[in-house]
Amino acid sequence: MEVIFLFIVIILSVASFIGVFSRSAILTKLVNALSALGSLTIAYAGIVGLKESVELNITLLHLKSDSIINAFSTLTLKVDPLSGFFMIILGILGFCTSVYGIAYLDMYKGDKRLYAFNYPLFLLFMFLVLVSWNLLWFVVFWELMTLFSQFLVAFERNEKTLIATLKYFCMTKAAADFMLIAIVLVLITISGGGDYDILSSQLVNYFRSHPLEMYLVSAGFMIGLGVKAALVPFHVWLPDAYVEAPSNVSSLLSGAMEKMPVYMMFRFFLSFTPLTPNIGLLIALFGTLTLFFGTMYALKQTDSKRLLAYHSVGQIGYVVFALGAGIYLLSKGYTTFGALALMASLFHALNHAFFKGLLFLTAGSILYRTGSRDLDHLGGLARFMPITAFAALIGSLSIAGMPPFNGFVSKWMIYVSTLPTPTLVSLFGALALFISAVTTASFVKYFTSIFVRPPAKEITVKEVPVSMWASQLILAVLCVIFGVYPALPLEAISKAVDSVGVTTPSITVFPGLIVSDGIGNIAPLALLVFSGALTAVLLAIFPYKISLPVWTTGTRRSLAMRLPASSYYASFEEEFEDVYSWGEWCVCTTKRLWDATKAVLSNFEEVSFDLDKMMTGAWLMLLILLTILGGVLL
Repeated sequence: MEVIFLFIVIILSVASFIGVFSRSAILTKLVNALSALGSLTIAYAGIVGLKESVELNITLLHLKSDSIINAFSTLTLKVDPLSGFFMIILGILGFCTSVYGIAYLDMYKGDKRLYAFNYPLFLLFMFLVLVSWNLLWFVVFWELMTLFSQFLVAFERNEKTLIATLKYFCMTKAAADFMLIAIVLVLITISGGGDYDILSSQLVNYFRSHPLEMYLVSAGFMIGLGVKAALVPFHVWLPDAYVEAPSNVSSLLSGAMEKMPVYMMFRFFLSFTPLTPNIGLLIALFGTLTLFFGTMYALKQTDSKRLLAYHSVGQIGYVVFALGAGIYLLSKGYTTFGALALMASLFHALNHAFFKGLLFLTAGSILYRTGSRDLDHLGGLARFMPITAFAALIGSLSIAGMPPFNGFVSKWMIYVSTLPTPTLVSLFGALALFISAVTTASFVKYFTSIFVRPPAKEITVKEVPVSMWASQLILAVLCVIFGVYPALPLEAISKAVDSVGVTTPSITVFPGLIVSDGIGNIAPLALLVFSGALTAVLLAIFPYKISLPVWTTGTRRSLAMRLPASSYYASFEEEFEDVYSWGEWCVCTTKRLWDATKAVLSNFEEVSFDLDKMMTGAWLMLLILLTILGGVLL
């Protein structure tokens, strides 16, 4: 494993080094190819980590002091089943986005060095975030991951991308500071320099007897991780950043980077703190608000990438809701429901990476060929881009939770683990069920607006290059396989949940469905769902088509209706106007807070500058006096 770790670091570092000189398109393609190779190696290391934990200790400095700096003298890298599971997500998606980028970057005619230098480093530091076995090193790699990803958002270097980058960096950096304060509190509390093994053995007992400290530290982590995960109300940076970044980067940000905070939430709230119902319920509430508002706002969008960006907010809400529900139910003694909810959270994280990564790539393919993200303008592209249309259909059905695709299985697990419980999370589960219908409506608009409905003006294009459609098909196939045969990912998920000390329940796996053996006998329902899915597939293959001409005042006419994307659900949006009004109020309030913070910081900067001048003058006077009096020996 040491060789594998070393290979990943070297191959991605070499790719970044080449990126410095990548003025030509060939070198940029080489950077993407090396990044794809590095990503595949990350996925392989994750698979190895699922079978057995692997640890690598690297001594960087020889220090004898017991200070906090001593914690940086050794770098411990470790892959356990939990980090291995997230490494597989990162590796597979990183491979697809890198291969996709080989042709996709050709659409940008300017200098690509900003992309070529930062992209491999972004992958590298996401990998190091997952394998770091020390909180201090974790926050170092976390900051570097944020740093290099912001340059990718700013790739086009126009006014919009710079504003989006500034918002993204400022918010996530400020949130990371909250997490850093929490980590310092942890280190003050526990000796050992932030090693995960020591924290697991000491911190849980300490927090049991010191609940106030536990809530303070948990709040710091929740803010730091919640902003990066774009939980409502910390999500405002996400829509702009995902829209302005290159599409393969948007795919990686949504599918992989958003999972980094989820990974640490699992690590922190299940290994470092005792199971507490209040914390579990609060996390579940954050998740529910996120899935509700994220999806409701996605429904209004007419920009293809902005629609997907808001759905990233919504879908991560499902992941966090299931995590919070699992913690809450376990702490209340519902062990089977709680463990199943945790498994559902990880399964949906995996599925979200694949179907959302896929959908961002399809949006990028449309942008590559038409130069447009406007759903009101696009239309009729299925006959020109059949492979992209097929991939977009699979991604849309998966995210909508249609059987037998992967999104259905993980959402089913969320509902099965939350709805039957006599607790508050059952209400959250009911809201999640309703929002799943809104998701379906939203992707009816996404797919039909781009591929089926007649365009505003005639568009004649061709399919994207092979490296782009092949990446899309890989992710589409995974969406189908993980839906039809969920036993494959569930084996890895069970190991990941077991590794944080939660015993997973015995489950029976059907094609496109799972049933926990401890939650009643609903096998007939499984058969019903399977029969329905089979019927839908057969109808799709052998459609019963009725073709009737359209008659208008006695003459035959072709029906060529064209509904603008902005009018798809106008009545629904009108009915839920209060929800959108409340959201607008939150945005305005956040903007006012941001403006006030900027004013305070500007004043602070001016005062600091004046103080700096006074301090500099004082030091100069002191130095002159000491020199004249000969009272210093240099």
